[in-house]
Amino acid sequence: MRSIEHLRFRWMLPGMRVKRYIVAIIIGLLILFYVLSIFYVNYAYSRTSFLRKFFFFFADLNIPYKDFVLPLFLVIVIIIAVVLIIYGIKRLVLSIAQCLAPEKSDNEIMDIVFEKRKENLKKRVVVIGGGTGTTSVLQGLKDKFVKVSAIITVADSGGSSGRIRREMKIPPPGDIRNCLVALSEENSLTSKLLSFRFREKDSCLNGHNLGNIIIAGLTRITGDFGDAVIELSKMLEINGETMPFTTEDVTVCAEFEDGNIIEGEAEITESHGKIKRIFIKPDYAKPYIKALERISNADLIIIGPGSLYTSIIPPMLFSSVIDTIRRSKAKKVFVVNIMTEQGETDNFSASQHLEKVIEILGEGVINYTIVNTRGISKNTLDKYAASGSGVVEGDINRIEKMGIKCLKGDFVLERGDLVRHNPEKLGETLMNLIKGRV
Repeated sequence: MRSIEHLRFRWMLPGMRVKRYIVAIIIGLLILFYVLSIFYVNYAYSRTSFLRKFFFFFADLNIPYKDFVLPLFLVIVIIIAVVLIIYGIKRLVLSIAQCLAPEKSDNEIMDIVFEKRKENLKKRVVVIGGGTGTTSVLQGLKDKFVKVSAIITVADSGGSSGRIRREMKIPPPGDIRNCLVALSEENSLTSKLLSFRFREKDSCLNGHNLGNIIIAGLTRITGDFGDAVIELSKMLEINGETMPFTTEDVTVCAEFEDGNIIEGEAEITESHGKIKRIFIKPDYAKPYIKALERISNADLIIIGPGSLYTSIIPPMLFSSVIDTIRRSKAKKVFVVNIMTEQGETDNFSASQHLEKVIEILGEGVINYTIVNTRGISKNTLDKYAASGSGVVEGDINRIEKMGIKCLKGDFVLERGDLVRHNPEKLGETLMNLIKGRV
């Protein structure tokens, strides 16, 4: 018995609860083969007496209404054989699954198998960016029949994320956490847990976000920031996954037209200068390999919206990321910001946003753009103007002259004094794009 345990056929041992179901499947297949052979031999070889007697030995029996009774009998036998095969397969799968998940009921196991198989039918969508713009895209897609992978910039240098980054020497988790919240159910316990911020002034936790701390802790457990974020996505059972574009501690740097170089996302935005180029420090940093895999296998790649220089462009500064996007067979769409951003895109039109992305990726990579054409209320415009921002001009004709199809429409959602992309309308347009309806 001990020697058998070391063979490949250990499942033949007593008590494995698989042999009986395999036998049932084999018997069902043999019966099915035999009955189908009878039908075939009866019609194809009706003049060959040997084959006819071998496969259809009761053909010459004197049975009342034989021409009706025998076919009916054979159909019943076929049904029995099929039922036997289905029963054997189902019980075999459940028997194996119950060993792997003994706490699950039969129905729960079948639900798990169904959900896993259903995942393979979903279109794979990759969203590249960061900030509130990306969360609008994720909110619009989270309830759709797609598999979303958000590849997020990790260069935040302020707030709780900045503190964790400096103290623990890991990428800042803030934008990652916001995307996880966007993919979770609104007002759910998961959303509240990830969004909770400590407010105790005398505490070392004051100002820290609980979601950031959880990600930092998982990073220490798993030993890798990217793996920690993906594992958290699985733990939260959200419809999608979030990951960094790199797991290294990188800093976004900007060289301005006057030659001045500023390091740090927050510092770049606050400088209010005209940006000449963006680069990452250290220059030997490498992209997260799983992010490259998601881009390579995507059916749709969405770039933006978000802060052009500090959220959208940084993930695409690696040559391997650029090459993977170019080689991907996915449709590529750039979602243009609704409002300009002071210190980054002052007075930029939609086509100027697009041109900066094309400078990175090259000509002929972007297939579509999504541009808002609905106006903004005067009160909201006045408040944005006070902070140096304005509406992005939707110069559709110029975009289309670049050979890029423009999907225009009303994508605005005004929340008080804030302007955001409407997640529902954005999600609907993106799904039409995936299904080839535009």
